Amino acid sequence: MVGVWPEHQAFLARNFEVRSPEQMTATELASASILKLIGGEEERFAWHYRWTCARLNEEELFFHRNGRYRLSTFAEALAEVYSNNDYMTRYMDGLLLTQSLWFNHAATFEMFLNRLLPLARNGARYLEIGPGHGLMTYFAASVPAIDSLEVWDVSSVSLEETRTALAVLGATKTVSFTEVDILAVDEAPGRYDMVVISEVLEHLERPGQALSFLNSALNPGGLIYVNVPINSPSPDHIYLIEHPAAGLALIEAAGFEIVSQELYATQGRAIEKALRDRISISMAVVGRKN
Repeated sequence: MVGVWPEHQAFLARNFEVRSPEQMTATELASASILKLIGGEEERFAWHYRWTCARLNEEELFFHRNGRYRLSTFAEALAEVYSNNDYMTRYMDGLLLTQSLWFNHAATFEMFLNRLLPLARNGARYLEIGPGHGLMTYFAASVPAIDSLEVWDVSSVSLEETRTALAVLGATKTVSFTEVDILAVDEAPGRYDMVVISEVLEHLERPGQALSFLNSALNPGGLIYVNVPINSPSPDHIYLIEHPAAGLALIEAAGFEIVSQELYATQGRAIEKALRDRISISMAVVGRKN
């Protein structure tokens, strides 16, 4: 990374120096998986990461000048981002590296590993919405208590990428793949004990509807893990949450009791300062169906 983008070294150093020992362990686990997925193409991914950061900086400038995300509908994101294969390749490659390079992404992953997965009940059914690169699904598959795993995505292309990633990583359990728009489905085909929706709500026009549906899909006492960014402009983010209280209200309105909440700002900055300056914060929440 330093060879491709030497000016980025100070940023990366700050992102690593604020991590706890537990977060560093989670970082190492994520990094080992990412290296398998990269498959020896480190330079290409580094260039795509740099390109992605440039796109994010453009969105951040717009956000701070206008006080809103540039796009507001899924149709706009589809036209500009999702239907552009070259754009999506670079964007997804870049985002993969952020899972270990960015403090807030590594911190929420550590919460997922250490404060969600150990809560799985024996024989648990696991559902993940928008699995992306498959890292969370892969680690969930390694939990003995989790008996079955399903992943849903609106895109067949994304699902195929997840399927390939899980094969490369060597997932130890069978995973079911379903192409579905969570905002268009009326009833889940079964009931689940654990649902994960990480960095998805900000891509939806009606995130409250998605959360209410997931509540209906959970067994009594079932758990949901929600990871959603606060004040985090990106090329395909359309739903803006400006304060953690608004995010919690969205989750509670869908019928969940908040079990735990963790906030991690970019580069480990103080949450109060990040909120004041409208700097990106990752909010991770474990909720329980009432």
